[in-house]
Amino acid sequence: MENQTSDKRTDRRIYRTKRMLKEALFTLILEKGYDGVSVEDITRKADLGRTTFYLHYRDKEDLLLKSIDAIADDLLGQISHTNLLASDAGAIPTFTEMRQTNPVLLVFQHAGENANLYQIILRGGSATSAAGRFREIISMAASSFFGTNLVQTAPGAQPAVPLDVLANYFAGSLLSLVTWWLENGMPYPPEQMASIFRQLFFQGAHSIIDMQRT
Repeated sequence: MENQTSDKRTDRRIYRTKRMLKEALFTLILEKGYDGVSVEDITRKADLGRTTFYLHYRDKEDLLLKSIDAIADDLLGQISHTNLLASDAGAIPTFTEMRQTNPVLLVFQHAGENANLYQIILRGGSATSAAGRFREIISMAASSFFGTNLVQTAPGAQPAVPLDVLANYFAGSLLSLVTWWLENGMPYPPEQMASIFRQLFFQGAHSIIDMQRT
């Protein structure tokens, strides 16, 4: 029992240290840009030593990319666990059902709740690897959805556009609209933005790849 208590305290300290380093990095990037931030700046801002930093991360890029993975895992976890993605238990929603559900809304809500990080990720520049990593994650999730749906609803069918192209178009379109929304101070609520995106994307994509059940 004593060992378990000690482990929990250690875990909490590690979590707190990583959170402080992450928040320091985000604050500094917003203040002076990614190129202008050094490991020394980060540790000074977090009031931690360089040795502590290197116990957890190789460099500032490692810290940024791991932070992206964590936030992407959180987003994808929310999407995969919501009942809105299935019309009945364990079912894959049709393309039409996907248009009527809210995974896109979850993206806008998540972006609004983590606006600073999303702006850092999506602004490009010297943090291009961060933007690329996030786009890759969204694209892979979209490709999995479209591919699974097509196999289930139309075995042997081939879409007019390759799935990897469709998935990358989806990811790029969604992240571009999220970027505009954040950079303009989130002028419309997440619900309205999700509705707009679903109309723009799914109406056009549906004419290219028919995923409705027969």
